Amino acid sequence: MWQPASFGGRDEVKIRLCVDDTCEERTSGSPDDPFASLSVQLPDGVGASTVPVRLTVTSAKSGATVLEDSTRAELTEQHPNAASCPPITWTATFRGHPDKGLTSPKGMKLQ
Repeated sequence: MWQPASFGGRDEVKIRLCVDDTCEERTSGSPDDPFASLSVQLPDGVGASTVPVRLTVTSAKSGATVLEDSTRAELTEQHPNAASCPPITWTATFRGHPDKGLTSPKGMKLQ
């Protein structure tokens, strides 16, 4: 079972993730039915680069900022259909932690 981060206690929160100038936004469901991920589509041909990433979490009720963090992401090459098959994608993965902001997903526990 996935145990998501609780950013707003029992309140819904709006989560906005930006890479360069491209942003995606989602409002969380209830704590009983949260979403597990948010992705930003990068432009074709981005390649092996380092890009700025910004995370903003706000209360859906009041609009108050709950968490704001930014970092730079080094993109890594991925081959979703095996090494010899297209496409090649460039990705970075982070965990949004309520106290630490953008952190590595390494060691994240599933129950």
